[in-house]
Amino acid sequence: MPFVENPSATMRDLTPLVMRFGAMGDMILLVPMLKLLQQRYTQACDVVGSGPWTAPLMARTPACGAVHLLTSRRAPYWFNRSQWQLVSALRKRRPGPVYVFESDDKSHELLRRAGIGPEWICSLRDLPRRPDEHIAAHAMRLARQTPRALAGGRIPEVAGEPDTRLKVTEDDRRDLEAWLRRRGLAGAPLVLIQSGNKKTMKGGPRQRGSNVKYWPEANWAAVITGIHCILPASRMILCGAPSERALAEDIAKLVPEASANLAIATDDLPIPRLLALQERAHSMVTVDTGPAHAAAAMGCPEVVLFTRNPLCEASLYAPLPTSAPVKILLPPDPAPDASLASITPEAVVRAWHELVTAR
Repeated sequence: MPFVENPSATMRDLTPLVMRFGAMGDMILLVPMLKLLQQRYTQACDVVGSGPWTAPLMARTPACGAVHLLTSRRAPYWFNRSQWQLVSALRKRRPGPVYVFESDDKSHELLRRAGIGPEWICSLRDLPRRPDEHIAAHAMRLARQTPRALAGGRIPEVAGEPDTRLKVTEDDRRDLEAWLRRRGLAGAPLVLIQSGNKKTMKGGPRQRGSNVKYWPEANWAAVITGIHCILPASRMILCGAPSERALAEDIAKLVPEASANLAIATDDLPIPRLLALQERAHSMVTVDTGPAHAAAAMGCPEVVLFTRNPLCEASLYAPLPTSAPVKILLPPDPAPDASLASITPEAVVRAWHELVTAR
């Protein structure tokens, strides 16, 4: 059934729909928007997204209800089954507000095919980003808009700023504890190391110019050695996706003196276990990537190595801390496109030590 205008709808009749085709970090930064919309409409939000990380992340966000995933949003409509299935599902939904946190036409095309009129839609295209506005703040500002179809309804404004905190389950925690026991990691302070990122996972030489978040393996090894000297009781865990195992192994070879206290977990960290691990961990050192946002959401103190990029300033995309501090470490090279190369291991260890000591 296509959406029809229904100005007399009350909050209990309305389930917000949010469209965001983001990477893991993008979806975590969307969580405050979902929480705010749930407060406004009293219903958990349905989410349209993409990527295998979306469903397990959203399952740990009580403000999220049904999740619809596209296998590809760039493919032509008639050649992609997931787009047909989405349109079919949208046609069956009751009328309700739609929030599109995407700037391209694809989301609007799919909504038109589903019969959803513009009077129900609040779109990023109609709400330009302000200078120096964090991407999460931009999403929150969109969530405070009300569709024209509900202009005469009783949709409240909500004060406050929800955070990015995700909610792991007791089953997640039990799974983690069993895994820590199997790996001989239970009982020790756990320091997480995330050296890889999405570009690393694409393959090819790690040092290639397009892999701007690459930091040499020897640097990571020096950080591991430095942290272990300061916190000898710690166990270090090299995190990442299965495709990052080779990188983790190359780093581990450079710290043979700490091998007994170093675990490679790139094949063992599905998202629920990763979140539970970050909730439990002592601290984390990471490049700017999805797990960095997850650690901040779960209250894990962390140091994040950020590149300089004139198109996306670190402070506007940085992980949002919840119950523990986050330290963003930028290259000392002031060039607008400076890579991580000029950040020294000593600077990272010093930043980590200051972070955990202050806490």
